[in-house]
Amino acid sequence: MSVCPNSETDALSHLALKLERFAPQLCRLMLDQVWILPRRMQLETGEVRATVPMLRGVWGCVMERHFPELYHRVFSVPSRPGPVAQGPPYVLRPAPADPDWAPAVEWILVGDAIRYSGRLLQCWHLAGGRGLTRDRESFIIRRHGVLIPEGQVVPKAQPWPLSQALWPCASPLTGCVLNFPVPLRIRYQNHLVLQPTLADIVAALVRRLGGFLPEEYQDLWRELGRYLVTRAHHIPAQSGPWKRQDLVRFSGSQKKQLQLWGVVGTIILPQGPQELLPLLAAAPWIHVGKGTVFGMGQMEVHALH
Repeated sequence: MSVCPNSETDALSHLALKLERFAPQLCRLMLDQVWILPRRMQLETGEVRATVPMLRGVWGCVMERHFPELYHRVFSVPSRPGPVAQGPPYVLRPAPADPDWAPAVEWILVGDAIRYSGRLLQCWHLAGGRGLTRDRESFIIRRHGVLIPEGQVVPKAQPWPLSQALWPCASPLTGCVLNFPVPLRIRYQNHLVLQPTLADIVAALVRRLGGFLPEEYQDLWRELGRYLVTRAHHIPAQSGPWKRQDLVRFSGSQKKQLQLWGVVGTIILPQGPQELLPLLAAAPWIHVGKGTVFGMGQMEVHALH
């Protein structure tokens, strides 16, 4: 007696085999769909020592006043539960130390937000006129340029897909360090993760990136994401030590001081990221965690010496 194969089981087994053999290639195909426009902006802030939360706050206030539809589309995007995030489509962070640009910030637009880059840049110029601190000290953008995947700043460039993000180490098997210099906030079952593992980082990245993928890619991305998280549990990694770091800021919307906190630390991958390389290469550009005021969990990658 012949037994008819279960088509659904066969399909899942076939998909699992494909994921195991072609995970990096599939991940790059997914990242082809997520485009970014990263800028570096050199500022002149006078006597004010401007911080990223301070600049972000005045930028958001101006956007809410002059372009309320953009404010709700770009700046004030509520999170949602589930395997796919709906987070703010931008990152704002301090620029690396560079005497030719200091002081400067890096401002990265993701996905659909790129379509509004002109008006969003206009909001920055308006924010400069509105000023910083209670004394409304004005600031100006002295110059700005676009960052290319190699990390260089050029006067003009097109947006580029995250699949072009470069890995700073020699190969997927070269030891590296994932450094989180600003507070990282990853939530699991409504609690902050205090000792993040590589699997936690991968799960957060999968969720954040999923929010920028077209609907037709979501099913495959979820399957690929589950596979990548499983692989992260088996890749050698040394996590920590993690230290708590607090931040107190004034919320204009809530009209009160808020105390937020996250953890800073490192994850060492002595045998490299292996199949996770395309995903982790995207992380320094899109960031990992929650909290735009914190910088969304900025990640740096260094070779392991």
